[in-house]
Amino acid sequence: MTVELPYAPGIPGLRLRSLQRPADDAAIADLVNVGYAADGIPHRLSTAQITTWLDHPSNFDPPADLLFAEVDGAVVAYGQAGWEQDNDGGRNYEVWGQVHPDWRRRGLGSALLRWVEERQAEVAADHPTGVERRLESWADESDPGRLALLEKHGYGIVRYDFEMERPGMDDIPDLPLLPGVELRPAREGDLRRHWEIEIEVFRDHWGSVDDSEASFERMRADPRRDIRLWVVAWQGDEIVGQVLNRIDHEANTELEMLRGWISSVGVRRPWRRQGIGRSLVAESLRVLRDAGMTSAGLGVDAENEHGALGVYESVGFRVTRTERVYRKSL
Repeated sequence: MTVELPYAPGIPGLRLRSLQRPADDAAIADLVNVGYAADGIPHRLSTAQITTWLDHPSNFDPPADLLFAEVDGAVVAYGQAGWEQDNDGGRNYEVWGQVHPDWRRRGLGSALLRWVEERQAEVAADHPTGVERRLESWADESDPGRLALLEKHGYGIVRYDFEMERPGMDDIPDLPLLPGVELRPAREGDLRRHWEIEIEVFRDHWGSVDDSEASFERMRADPRRDIRLWVVAWQGDEIVGQVLNRIDHEANTELEMLRGWISSVGVRRPWRRQGIGRSLVAESLRVLRDAGMTSAGLGVDAENEHGALGVYESVGFRVTRTERVYRKSL
């Protein structure tokens, strides 16, 4: 379906339209990846990841919340809405998109940003009042165009996220767990339990947690999921903490690296501040090393109240990239 916008830039052959699946699954991945490459961001998305996301949406209506820009039939940009319930009680309305590097600085980014904001105002009008509602976006500091676009339109920095890397897998510290706490292999039959614990653990962190059934289905369908890489600590019948590690083999091939990702590091409240998180991260490094990886990465909130940054630094991680989180009142 063609979408008419009075403020669309005057680019010959430009057409704005809604989602067309399955072709746009690959179009989104291609756009994001060419943008990452241009901005020096060492990540890639697969079409399978986009398909999983679109097949299991939560607080997101793909036909209504995505807008594509094509020129002479080729997709050159897209904008994306959607929202999340924040842990602080507020509601975050996502503002995101990507413009192909060859088509930047021609007004497409500004037009898509305006469309997303208008769409979010429409969505928010049907939501209960009485909570703080804010537009939210983010940008890597290596992407000056996105930084400038957001700041030009009134977005302010509210937080920073760090990406950290351990460039080698030698000299991993030996950090035993507490007496009575032991590691056990993850089991497919416990998948929902692991998801529920992830929700529980991150409920008191900055940001939002998606506890919808769609979130669980995305976890189950994630093409990168390999529970053999997970590190799970138990005390009796209780899971104490877990790290849901993964290896993105497709991205590694594209980027010519062997990097594992330490993901969703979480320790449940009764067992915090006893060194368990540090032990689980060290064990995760060994698991990834034994799987053939030569480096490991992770993401962390720069102001994490639970000391995560210090934990990661203590086992050899260093900050390599910074991402800004922006918000503007809706």
